[in-house]
Amino acid sequence: MSMEVVLLLLLGLLLRGGESLPGGADNRKFIAKLNDSNVADPLIDECTSMPTGGNQLNLKSVIHAVVNDDWERIQFVLQMANEACTLELSHAIYKTLWLEWQQDKEIYDPFKILDFYEQLNNESNVSTALLENVYQTFVARSAQLISAPFHTDSQSAEFPQVTRQLSHLRQSPQSYVRDILETLFDSVLTLESPLSVAQRLGNFNASITQLTMANLQLLNRIEVEFNSSAYITVLENLNQLMIQLIFNYEVDNSMRIEVYNLFNTSISLLYRSEKVCFSKANNENEYLFECSSANFMCIHDRVYVRAVFRVQLKLSDANNETQFSFQSPYWSNRYLGIDSTINVQTETTRNVGGRVSSNWWHVAMVKGGVAIYDAATSSSVLCAGDPSQWAGTNRYAYTRRAVDFDAHRDECTWNIEDCSNK
Repeated sequence: MSMEVVLLLLLGLLLRGGESLPGGADNRKFIAKLNDSNVADPLIDECTSMPTGGNQLNLKSVIHAVVNDDWERIQFVLQMANEACTLELSHAIYKTLWLEWQQDKEIYDPFKILDFYEQLNNESNVSTALLENVYQTFVARSAQLISAPFHTDSQSAEFPQVTRQLSHLRQSPQSYVRDILETLFDSVLTLESPLSVAQRLGNFNASITQLTMANLQLLNRIEVEFNSSAYITVLENLNQLMIQLIFNYEVDNSMRIEVYNLFNTSISLLYRSEKVCFSKANNENEYLFECSSANFMCIHDRVYVRAVFRVQLKLSDANNETQFSFQSPYWSNRYLGIDSTINVQTETTRNVGGRVSSNWWHVAMVKGGVAIYDAATSSSVLCAGDPSQWAGTNRYAYTRRAVDFDAHRDECTWNIEDCSNK
């Protein structure tokens, strides 16, 4: 019989007989049963009949011997805890296992702690207090690890362990990340100024979702609320995140709305207004609505009754991005849309008009306003203002390739106005 098997059987005897092992003649009797190949389960019926006298074997020593620095063996101990005679003994095993685990070097790796927590969480009889203890240890260790960048003025310093930790956290529930961030800010704000923390968070190497969450939580800290410089810096951090196109793809809908509502921006109106109007960001008197002589879209001098669009939205698509459609009550309830039968050109394509069926759009924050992308492909952006697209009194709207947006910002950046009462 291998040493590992002997240790497991000894642990089994311990669990089924209380917190002690028998000694002397009684012990020899049980060892004989363990070696009897004709006995299917030598531990059956031993729970209540195990004697309690004789030499004592410490629970911690047994668990230490079973694990023996190989934490893959934790399953053996968990199995034995499940088979303990009493709930009190089961709790004692889990507690002792956690104490033993804390003596191992893996206590310094937050995700080893998380693995242990999740294993315990899958067991039915682990006490809530122990689970909370393990979870809070994971949170505290994670916060300690990712705090390093907040204690240096260098913007070029690299922290590979922090990067690894944040990358791993992308797979964890957002509630874990929120708890870690709260503990992180509790710690760093006692040592660093709110402005310093806000500035260094702007250079933090994390995903856009993590950065958005971190800035929102920092903004709600009382230390930042009463520090105008720090507050403005956090808002600037969020603004820089918000104007990235990836913000609409990766950050979930509820968090995006929370960010939009912090700013007096056009995009937040799409969630709060029944009707909106679109004007050019570089000329507030030029509004988008149908051309007088065709179903194409043009830019015109402001005439509110013609420029109003009713907003409809889908909460999210497969890419976790809100889609909008815009319907014109004045123009026979036609929708702002793209004629897909017109071939896309390399420069401008005059394919924007009033459509009978709904057409869906993505709207993204950009510097100075919003960009409006075709949701079907995300490859086209709505633009207007190129004189080559003018004919007589018609100043046609058109699309450009989305990749060309930066080169044509003036043409492709729009303001959104609340026109619910127009």
